[in-house]
Amino acid sequence: MRESVLFLAQFVHSWRATGSITPSSRSLARATVDAAGAVADGKVVVEFGPGTGVITRELVRRFPAARIVAVEANEAFAAHLPTVVPGVTVVNGCASLLRDHLAALGIASADVAAVVSGLPLLSLPGDLPKKILAAAAAVLPRGGRYAQYTYSARAWRGAEVPGFRRDGARRVWWNVPPAVVLAFTREG
Repeated sequence: MRESVLFLAQFVHSWRATGSITPSSRSLARATVDAAGAVADGKVVVEFGPGTGVITRELVRRFPAARIVAVEANEAFAAHLPTVVPGVTVVNGCASLLRDHLAALGIASADVAAVVSGLPLLSLPGDLPKKILAAAAAVLPRGGRYAQYTYSARAWRGAEVPGFRRDGARRVWWNVPPAVVLAFTREG
C-alpha cells in the first residue's frame, strides 16, 4: 500500500515522467524480464525508470548472480529503491547519461548484457527519447537485449530505434492499464 501511495504522489507531481497511475504488476515485471533474455553470471543488467522496484525485484530474483544497476531520475523513487531491493546499485540521474553513470561505477560496456526500461519514452520531451535509446545502444554489445514496456504499441509502430532489431511484442493484460512488452536485439 505504501508503494502505491508513493507512486500516486509521484504521478500527481510529474505525470509525464511517471507515465502511469499505478506501479507495474508482477505479470508485467515477469514479461519484461523475459524479454531481456538470458544473462550470464557476473554480467550487468541496467534498468531505466525502476520506480518503486517491481521489475527490479524480478530482475534480482531471476538473475541473482548478475549486477543490477537501476537508473532513476525521480529523487523520491531513487531514495525508496534501496530500502526495498537491497544490493541493487541505484543511480539518481538521467538514463541518457548511462555511459557516464557506468563509468563512475567502474562498469565497462562489455559487461552489460541487457537494458530494460519502464520509462514512458514517447511522452518524454524533445529529443530525450532518442538520447536514451542511443545511450542503451552505446553500451549494449551486438546481440544484447533491450526490453521496453509501453501502454501504446500503436505509438511505437512508427518509432525508430536505431541500432536495434525489433524481435516481437507481448501483451500483458494483468496490469493497470494493460501493457505491451517490446523486445529488441542490438545489431552490429
